[in-house]
Amino acid sequence: MLDPRYVLEGLLITLQIWGGALAVSLVLAIPVAMLRRSGNPVAQAIGAFWAWIARGIPPIAWLIIIYFGLSLGIISEVPVLAAIVGLGIINSAYIGDSIRAGLDSVPHGQWEGAASVGLSRWDTLIRVVLPQAVPVMLASIAAYSITLLKNTAIASIIGANELVFYAYNAVQVGADPVLSFLTIGAVYLLVTVPIGILARHLGTRSTVKVAH
Repeated sequence: MLDPRYVLEGLLITLQIWGGALAVSLVLAIPVAMLRRSGNPVAQAIGAFWAWIARGIPPIAWLIIIYFGLSLGIISEVPVLAAIVGLGIINSAYIGDSIRAGLDSVPHGQWEGAASVGLSRWDTLIRVVLPQAVPVMLASIAAYSITLLKNTAIASIIGANELVFYAYNAVQVGADPVLSFLTIGAVYLLVTVPIGILARHLGTRSTVKVAH
């Protein structure tokens, strides 16, 4: 039987990795999306190359590479930090596509109409385009965030003491493996179900907005 204290501690670390990786991916995804929407072929190529690298290297390989890279310096909590950076890099490619799709969902005529009344491109983006694009972005970002949360489980491979790490250690000292991992699975479900409901709600709202 898993000790509830360890389950709680593992859950907190899991959420820390998830939140940190989501923040990193959002920071990286914005320039990636802008590069891929650019009219400059070089900028497009840079954005496409980043997405190709982020998706093409297996997640476990990313975490191991970053973990050993950070371990060369004097950094505390290296496994957790490596998981945040690695998962953030991977997810940035997918969230970048979400941002690009959200911006592309707004008809080009909105840009032209805003320009005709004297708005700059920046003002058009902030005041006209983003209010229409954000609901579309949020729906897919919320869906990707569920995958990101489940992917935090691979952080155990580099020693990050998240949920799967504690379950595996408990099994090593005699806990029932089926019950231990069923417990961890139930905890993941309790966290991901509300996010899934939010994603479906946002998806419904964005569909209605696009239809109008």
